[in-house]
Amino acid sequence: MDRKYLIFIALAVLVLIAGSGSDAATTQDKVDGLSQEILESLESFYPVMATERGNHAFDHRLADYSSKSVSNMTKKLSGFIKDLHKYRDADLGTDGSINYRLIRSNVEIALMDLKHVKWYTKSPQLYVDEAVNGLYFLMLSQHAPMSEKLYSVIARMKAVPDLFATARKNLRKPPPVYVDLAQESLESAQQFYKEVSGSLMREFPERADEISGVATRAREAMNDFAVYLTGIEQGEPTSFALGKDNFDYLLQHHYFLTIDCDSLLTIGESLLAETRAAYMDYRDYVEANYQNGRDSVFVPAVFTRDDILNYYQWETDQVKLFLTLNDILTVPEDIAPLKVVETPPFLRSMVGGIAYQPAGPFDSNQVGLFYLRPVPEDLDRRQLEARYRYVHRRGFKGSVVHEGFPGHHLQMQIAGMNPNPVRKWQHNAMMVEGWALYCEEMMYRAGLFGEEDPVQWLAILGGQMYRAARIVADVKLHTGQFTYEECVDWMTETLFAETEADKNYHRTMVRKYTLTPGNWMAYLMGKREIEHLYDAAVERDGAEFVEQDFYDALLEQGSIPPTLIGEALGLQP
Repeated sequence: MDRKYLIFIALAVLVLIAGSGSDAATTQDKVDGLSQEILESLESFYPVMATERGNHAFDHRLADYSSKSVSNMTKKLSGFIKDLHKYRDADLGTDGSINYRLIRSNVEIALMDLKHVKWYTKSPQLYVDEAVNGLYFLMLSQHAPMSEKLYSVIARMKAVPDLFATARKNLRKPPPVYVDLAQESLESAQQFYKEVSGSLMREFPERADEISGVATRAREAMNDFAVYLTGIEQGEPTSFALGKDNFDYLLQHHYFLTIDCDSLLTIGESLLAETRAAYMDYRDYVEANYQNGRDSVFVPAVFTRDDILNYYQWETDQVKLFLTLNDILTVPEDIAPLKVVETPPFLRSMVGGIAYQPAGPFDSNQVGLFYLRPVPEDLDRRQLEARYRYVHRRGFKGSVVHEGFPGHHLQMQIAGMNPNPVRKWQHNAMMVEGWALYCEEMMYRAGLFGEEDPVQWLAILGGQMYRAARIVADVKLHTGQFTYEECVDWMTETLFAETEADKNYHRTMVRKYTLTPGNWMAYLMGKREIEHLYDAAVERDGAEFVEQDFYDALLEQGSIPPTLIGEALGLQP
């Protein structure tokens, strides 16, 4: 064959290869561009969610649920579905394919919420949450000084009356439990606005009249809405139920599970029987072998409120250090600090106990806040001694594991480091809550609590039993098998609730279950999925399996469903 002809063929092949790569790059660029357009649309329609995620372009607005706005958004979302469909068979690689499915999921669930479930027509709590969270996330954000955030705070306060006027137009026969929840929430919402406005007026006395005016009108709008709800025509007691078809859609398109809600219920009932038996057996063991009551601990003559507060931060740092010293997983050097602070006065009506508030993944200032109940200034000697015994037995460790290290703070911080905006946007409860729950048992077995800590292990077993019961409650509520009252009675009986405080807790929580379907099954199901990935990695890698490498790879994928993480890591549970 002629040498010139061979050269010609070689050059042609190179051109074809280069052209193929160019086409692939162009396809990926198109998908990335479409994904960015979708994210911007979601942020614009859900401005409070955008604030929470750390995008502050829409901080001055609340969501517009007017019929025109919702209609325009559903059309836009339907258009995005068509645009995304063009790339359903595109070769985007493993990561690209996962990101494609994630952004498609974001569109599909938003469309389901607006077009099929229509939360804006059935949930008065939707509007209460918008007003409260709109202010809450702004006040918490560290992205700018309060003097710069004040414009947005005032703008959102001004938007509250229109928000509730829209609610009156939209709501149609809301479920009775939703009405009760909203009326109760409106009381704390008004108190929250009062406390925030008071704090801002003291900080910016030159604008006190303006702040007072907008806050007063916002609170009056809330009060008027509460009065309106007392006379609204209510729906059937079980009208909160999402329905089997929608629940199945949620499982498959948001959590990427291959089961339907019937199978989920079977799994939940099995897990409940298993965890309940384990809890009861260990409870009997603890009662037979360990005495309850006050620890026999020497209490020093001088022990102060500052010592208590200093302990909380020290414990947080100690658990973080334990991870590193024992090579459990890698804590990045540039991880944002986790500050343990007393809940500030203006948030106390909203945050009653321990709570973790992450920085938004898109925020430039990354500081995690770990809120604690305020420690009273005037603790007497008996109270100080009780607090000292808590410090002596290092009672805060369990909370740090779930909320801080290696739980929410570490997981969300690593997820936020992912450079891809689609990954940074995700906040899937199956991973976020599943991982935090998984960490409780993981850290116990790693020796954080010593060889045996009966009280801590019993608490872990109780937590798993509780999460298993929530799977059953979640499914039965939203497939019409439980009324609200039936679910409350079942939870209190199943979980051994004896005191009135425990029963009231379950009443409050079951209300939330009716409002956010799917979220509550995600805790234990997420833990279970992570366990399956762990087992698959052990089976695949055999003697070469390194636990630290597995956890590092798992967390690097972001706050996405564990099923997709398995695909990214090449694992088939």
